[in-house]
Amino acid sequence: MSQSQVLIAELDATLQRVSSSQQVTMLRRVTDLFVNGADSFASEHVAVFDDVIGRLIERAERTALAELSGRLAQIDNAPANVIGRLARHEDITIAGPILQKSNLDQHTLVEVAEAKGEKHLAAIANRPLISESVTDVLVGRGSPETARKIADNKDASFSEVGFVKLINRAKSDKALATAIQSRTDLPPELEPFLQLTLA
Repeated sequence: MSQSQVLIAELDATLQRVSSSQQVTMLRRVTDLFVNGADSFASEHVAVFDDVIGRLIERAERTALAELSGRLAQIDNAPANVIGRLARHEDITIAGPILQKSNLDQHTLVEVAEAKGEKHLAAIANRPLISESVTDVLVGRGSPETARKIADNKDASFSEVGFVKLINRAKSDKALATAIQSRTDLPPELEPFLQLTLA
């Protein structure tokens, strides 16, 4: 058994004996340790934190999870499994910071965009550097406000299909049509269709 496995086994045994408030204290201390040293940790160290924090959040309450989400959201090498779980949380107070700022993989973003509600979609629409696979889902499922938000996001990328969906939605939304018109990446062959919505 590796040293990290021994640590995890000891942690599991300890968690059976401590109160929820003690677990929150442990979570904060472990998070402090990670946040303060994140820049210097190798991937194997981050993996250990992923296991440890993952166990500590099993019974954590909403406030503790929201605090953790806010602290991990802007750390580039935040533990992948932990931020994935936070991103999928039903409570937008917990999921929101991760969806807006964290270095999530595209698969997780697509999964959340396909499964969650409008607040989650709006949070994703505020991200920098959104991929085509994610914007395709946002445009298809989001509210008019989210569609306008994603069209206004100059760092969002759109597939041609995504642009077609946007233009179709813009037929009844002049503000969306104006937002699309201001983009520099609209395929030239779609410009005539956009002009019809602006007429």
